[in-house]
Amino acid sequence: MKPTKKWLIGLERPRHGGDVWRYGDGLLDFSCSLNPLGPPGDVVRAVLGSLDKISCYPDDSCSLLKSELSMFMGVAEDLVTVGCGSTELIKAFADVFVEPGDRVLVEHPTYSEYAFYCRLAGGVVEKVPLCEEHGFTLDVDCLFEHIDSDTRAVFLCNPNNPTSRLEPKKKIMEVVEECEVRGVLVFVDEAFMDFLRDGRRSSCVPEVEGHDNLLVSRSLTKIFSIPGLRVGYGVGGRCLVEYIDKARISWGVGVIEQLVAVELLRSCGSYLERTVSLVEQEKEYLYRSISGISGYNAFKPDANFLFISVRELRVNAAMVKAALLGEGILVRDCGSFGEEYSSFIRVGVKERKPNEVLVEALRKLPEKIHGLGGPARKKRSVTEGAMWRQ
Repeated sequence: MKPTKKWLIGLERPRHGGDVWRYGDGLLDFSCSLNPLGPPGDVVRAVLGSLDKISCYPDDSCSLLKSELSMFMGVAEDLVTVGCGSTELIKAFADVFVEPGDRVLVEHPTYSEYAFYCRLAGGVVEKVPLCEEHGFTLDVDCLFEHIDSDTRAVFLCNPNNPTSRLEPKKKIMEVVEECEVRGVLVFVDEAFMDFLRDGRRSSCVPEVEGHDNLLVSRSLTKIFSIPGLRVGYGVGGRCLVEYIDKARISWGVGVIEQLVAVELLRSCGSYLERTVSLVEQEKEYLYRSISGISGYNAFKPDANFLFISVRELRVNAAMVKAALLGEGILVRDCGSFGEEYSSFIRVGVKERKPNEVLVEALRKLPEKIHGLGGPARKKRSVTEGAMWRQ
């Protein structure tokens, strides 16, 4: 049969961290940015308690979970939508609002799923650069210059992935308000906001009721360290949420996911406080420690991960990743965000002991790469085939 969309063959799927299925168990995985405390103790009990429901179809409307989320976020229930991870909401947003030929603006670098699903919908994606010399902060005036009559939507990630930079709420709302005047929708991804001490004050969720062009997505996956259970949610204007709900996958959020999420939201207070305190302490430790090692340029993190340039080591991120794999450590090669970021790595924050292991491995890395000969290279070749295809 003749394919109807030949251009799909050239559309590369996004790559992400946390690929334990490819590299196997037993690694210290810094490539994903999950809660360093691990899943709350209530997760196993909640999963076991939900097993008697697996013979039932899930509640397609996610009514109980929506009710719990509305109380958790302090918003009306009809402003909440739920997805199979926040990525489903990104896809639904693109499916509903992006028509072939529409222009969509994304930051660069940022989470790759925005551009992927907008292109899949036929949109034309334009990247608004975040300049390294300015600490990867968003230049609002530059963004506004890119908006024209064909612009349908703007995607913002706050804190941004992979740069770990938080933009002030005032700046984000300046974009929302200007876009509202111009008839442009704004999708704000706050997947990492719960890791911040001032996350509630920095969030745009309280502003959705007054701005019909705004949708804010959040994730339960990362803050509760449950990536194997896909649950995300969005808060937005009633009209946007109604459209998104129409485009969601039927029964996309499973029975176990819904019941576990409800239990976690009801009992997460002390867990979230311990998380924020640990992340504050350990991201500062990693930032100071890595910044003190010659050859690394770590950018001060706001979220629970660090964006690090290895350019001064005269190597690229793929080489660093391959060398660290030999030490049982997995980091994120940021070359997939664009060729200009092929000398950057991203590392998630963990507890002190694994963080110390990472710091020591990074300290020894220049000698390992530049100073050792044949035996080291032979050892690396065991994983080299997989690594260099990244």
